[in-house]
Amino acid sequence: MRKFILFILVLAALVSNVSAKYSNVEMIRDLAVGSWRVLTGLAEDIYYTTPELTEDAYKSAPEFYQSNGYRFEEHKIVTEDGYILTAWRIPGKITESAKEFRGKPAVMLQHGCLDNSGTFIVGFKNQSLPLILSEEGYDVWITNNRGNFNSYEHINPQEYSVFDMKSKYWNFSFDSMAYYDVPSNVDYILDYTSNEKLTYIGHSQGTMQFFAGNAMKNIAAKIDSFIGLGPVIYVDNIRSPIFALLKNTSLINLLEWLGINNVLLWPTIVNVTLKSIVRPLRKSILRFIQMIVGMKEEISVDLSRMPVMGRHEPGGSSLQNMLHWMQIMNSKEFRRYDYGKEENIKIYGQEAPPLYDFEVLKENVKDLDMLLFRGEIDALVTQEDFERLLDIFDFKIGKTLDYKIVPKYDHLDYVWADNAYEEIGKPIIDFLRERRVSQ
Repeated sequence: MRKFILFILVLAALVSNVSAKYSNVEMIRDLAVGSWRVLTGLAEDIYYTTPELTEDAYKSAPEFYQSNGYRFEEHKIVTEDGYILTAWRIPGKITESAKEFRGKPAVMLQHGCLDNSGTFIVGFKNQSLPLILSEEGYDVWITNNRGNFNSYEHINPQEYSVFDMKSKYWNFSFDSMAYYDVPSNVDYILDYTSNEKLTYIGHSQGTMQFFAGNAMKNIAAKIDSFIGLGPVIYVDNIRSPIFALLKNTSLINLLEWLGINNVLLWPTIVNVTLKSIVRPLRKSILRFIQMIVGMKEEISVDLSRMPVMGRHEPGGSSLQNMLHWMQIMNSKEFRRYDYGKEENIKIYGQEAPPLYDFEVLKENVKDLDMLLFRGEIDALVTQEDFERLLDIFDFKIGKTLDYKIVPKYDHLDYVWADNAYEEIGKPIIDFLRERRVSQ
């Protein structure tokens, strides 16, 4: 126990600049409580007989959707700068004909940071947002950002090799996802389905990309409504002890110095194997994840689904993307990526990276109906940062800007929780039905 307390104190000593709203005392408390829950979770994992793996833990994405009675398609989408993205399409049930797919309204689901389209498989069938939307009659598209293990190709693989840490491939952050990936995905889906507009649902960074994209381009002109799960613009009041350590230590910079230009991207075979590693450690792993996404005593994810999570998560991203997140945490401003003074002058024509233009953003999204969800204990979207985000859209008169604070939800519960249908799926369906009736 003395060694455990010393360990906590040493970690706390590394953190000297945590926001006053998340004090050192609070960080130490959360680190201690979270670490204790991980250890007790590990003891329970070891003590109790490990249940057998659920069948879904063995299934690939096509197998998951098809075994549940839905058609699955994989689409390759090429961005303007040559990155090849992968999108999953769930057009309807296997029993439906291709003719019946035509004319369905399209909806696009965009995952968050270090994530991928597999995040929507973690929950049971009746909690899975893509399947809830498919049952409602939507043509569902689940998109992947560049740099995760579902989207790691480029039209010029010699210069942009995902396997070469020093290649040009890894020179991107969410700036590029906002400017290239989001509009490329939207245009492809609308062209393929012959729809004029689609519904955009983003989780975490998936919302940030949408906001940033509309501060540069009018993507919203092709969107009929926007739904944000854990919406992000500001992240300077995070209340995660793990992020607090990352923010105020040099770990990310150390990876950059070592030339490690991606984070948590590994071969698919590792994920196939990871399910078996997660199987005996499901509670302790979930407890550690809670230290990142939101501290709480409750277990809101069915532990039988944790090996499914291990089979499909994480997705990975570039180190530059993580550095960009750290920059906006520290600057407390929503800016483009900071390359350093000299490179900024070359790229932006000024020493500091430009702010995202909120006036352009507000003008572009002024006609959109929006529904936002914030978890009550979401460590990455705190109430202070969420209210600051809402202030940006206070002009929305005559259009819907609604939001829901979900009790006891952390940053992943929107897509993983065992009551996701009641708290997320049903309100989304009600919101979309109202939009369709009023059109």
